[in-house]
Amino acid sequence: MRLPALTTVATLLAAGVLAIPGTATAQSTPNPATKIMVTGDSITQGSAGDYTWRHRLWKHLTANSVDVDMVGPNKKLYDNVHSTGGNLVESDAYADPAFDQDHNAKWGRFLGSHAGYPTGAADLINGDVLVYQPDYLIAALGINDLFWFSTRSPTAVANDMATLISNARAAKPDVRILLVAIPPTKAALDDVVLAGRVSEYNQRLATLAASSSTVTSPIAYAAPPADYQPDYLATVHDSYDGTHPNARGELRIAAAVADVLSTGFALGPPFSLTLTGVPVGPTIGFALRCTPGDGKATLDWDETPGATGYWYQRRVAGGQWEAQVYQLTLADRPLENPWLYNGVTYEYRLQAAKMYDKGIYSNVCSVTPSA
Repeated sequence: MRLPALTTVATLLAAGVLAIPGTATAQSTPNPATKIMVTGDSITQGSAGDYTWRHRLWKHLTANSVDVDMVGPNKKLYDNVHSTGGNLVESDAYADPAFDQDHNAKWGRFLGSHAGYPTGAADLINGDVLVYQPDYLIAALGINDLFWFSTRSPTAVANDMATLISNARAAKPDVRILLVAIPPTKAALDDVVLAGRVSEYNQRLATLAASSSTVTSPIAYAAPPADYQPDYLATVHDSYDGTHPNARGELRIAAAVADVLSTGFALGPPFSLTLTGVPVGPTIGFALRCTPGDGKATLDWDETPGATGYWYQRRVAGGQWEAQVYQLTLADRPLENPWLYNGVTYEYRLQAAKMYDKGIYSNVCSVTPSA
């Protein structure tokens, strides 16, 4: 169009008629963040004190300039210490809370509907996708169906995943979907029948992804993480209890998912997996307090989220620590340590553990018993 003679470049920029390459104008709309909804069970939700593989995936994508908005109806972890029986307690205590915590995972969640569990994730997903409208749906489900219902065949559980896909697409026809395989577990290592069921289910997921993918709503499959070691008795392992990932396992699962997002959907680069020196076990600091008495000391301590036990150590001040010989629980507080010498200074510390993984130490506290 013809412009008045006195119109300046600045005026045109302000009006949005011209733009400097690489910059947004006042009238332009920036690209929206990519919405990702992760739906899953305990492996995906995580428990108190965990980073979670969701955290690892978000960190990877955002570190590589992918604008991600994690979406879903929940933000919390499962509280593995204070939940009892049917009383499910949730926790805010992430090892690192500085990430987008929104998710759609639940401890104990089933993919399908079962006796006593009338509504599984496959039935709920339509409403969740309708509300949150994710661009990507990452589904990591099926382990509870296979573990707790031995009569439920891998074919039937895979059919439940097909129902989940259909229901998700009914709410958002162009949703991109990533099906995540069940990772290795110690239970499957120890039970050849269960191992076969899990292997068949994972194979059926891969087939389902290939046969159900469309141009409008593509589907990809993330295989079990390579070299994943679920046996907590192994010197180096990826699970603190044989099923749920520790910090190493979180990274392996995140890498398996991120690599398929990259190769299958061109979303972000492959994951640069480094496991050297990755600490496992509880990581959130906690305080130990010691009170002197006549020939004794009394210990009390704060909990660190997710810790199922605390390894006890004592030494005469300046000496060598005695061997860690037993674990304490929160029920042992306060702990009285008798048969000490008055006038001698003793030092104590506790090391927090999550099942088979030892983690952070408390402070060292000193106490000198006296009459």
